Amino acid sequence: MKRAWMPLYVGDYLGDTGHLTTAQHGAYLLLMMHYWRKGELPDDDLQLSKITKLPLRTWGGYRPVLQQFFHSGWKHKRIDAELERLVRLSEKRSIAGQKGGLGSALSRMKLENAARGRSSPRPIASICSGPAAASVDHSHSHSQNPCCEKVGEKAAAAPAKAGTAKPIIAISPELAALMARKS
Repeated sequence: MKRAWMPLYVGDYLGDTGHLTTAQHGAYLLLMMHYWRKGELPDDDLQLSKITKLPLRTWGGYRPVLQQFFHSGWKHKRIDAELERLVRLSEKRSIAGQKGGLGSALSRMKLENAARGRSSPRPIASICSGPAAASVDHSHSHSQNPCCEKVGEKAAAAPAKAGTAKPIIAISPELAALMARKS
């Protein structure tokens, strides 16, 4: 998940960091930004000095002051809570988008069927049987194709002859488009 922006509660930040020097503010903000993007901080002074863009010796002096903003090593309670909230919100939006997409697709199909004067929806798939079924051009409507019948009618009920190929399932253009979008 991309994390292009990070919430910063200015009042809380300034209330908690009033004792920091300008350089310590910069180091703390860089640590927070790294934590936001990566979800963790390394427990290695050389890497932390690189993240804060401080010489190792300077970082060593700032570490005790900045460590107080973190718990259990280098875990940040506020950022962890925001990341969890972000994941929950992302999952919620994903589910809503899937539901909306399915509802929209069904509505479109109903409108298309109504425009064509059909009272019942067109089958999404039909079974094609017969020797020419494999070479059928599936880019057209199946209503005029004698080799294809709706599922549940005689082609579906008729047993396959010995030595003939298995029936091919033709897919409607709507289903093919939906499958293409999903992949």
